[in-house]
Amino acid sequence: MNLLELKNVSKIYGEVKALQNIELSVAQGEWLAIMGPSGSGKTTMMNIIGCMDKPTHGRVILDGTDISKENAKALTSVRRDKIGLIFQQFHLINYLTALENVMAAQYYHSMQDEKEALEALARVGLARRAKHLPSQLSGGEQQRVCIARALINYPMLILADEPTGNLDETNEKIVLDIFKALHKEGSTIVVVTHDPEVAENTQRTVILEHGKIAKINVNKKINGGNKI
Repeated sequence: MNLLELKNVSKIYGEVKALQNIELSVAQGEWLAIMGPSGSGKTTMMNIIGCMDKPTHGRVILDGTDISKENAKALTSVRRDKIGLIFQQFHLINYLTALENVMAAQYYHSMQDEKEALEALARVGLARRAKHLPSQLSGGEQQRVCIARALINYPMLILADEPTGNLDETNEKIVLDIFKALHKEGSTIVVVTHDPEVAENTQRTVILEHGKIAKINVNKKINGGNKI
């Protein structure tokens, strides 16, 4: 079953064709990487999948709904209810503790639950750092807070933009291990990355060039030996 489908998706800015006729499906429970050089369309694709932008042409189907037809208010609701966003730059609120940053995501979704937020931080190994401000956390710890925040509302799709891009080797491994665990639990993950090591752990890697899919690499066998 496909959770996400892009059907003949294009995005045009003036004379610039950022994406051209993209056809892509992401299965429920799949871990997909998107790679490509600067200007290849990775960020544009992420913004469209993440309901932060709309295609110029084509359809984007998420959980059976054509989100390409939705208005800005509806897209905000879809992003809040169905997508967990993880950013390279973290985007934590600097005057809130790690715990409060996670609870802020709860506030916009339903209601705040401190116990649940603490459990989310414990899941990424940060229970003892819950009361620390972002300035008191390392880059790797801030990224793990970002992951806990993305997971707190149980999204059906985890969308990560260069999640290891600002991390050293040790913290990169910690974050990658968290993604491996999430995938093992059945999460659907789409990660934009320039890191071959991250891509090698996914099931498929989509290579973008000049706004087009140049190649799709199947990295692992899944579902008892069947390939996506």
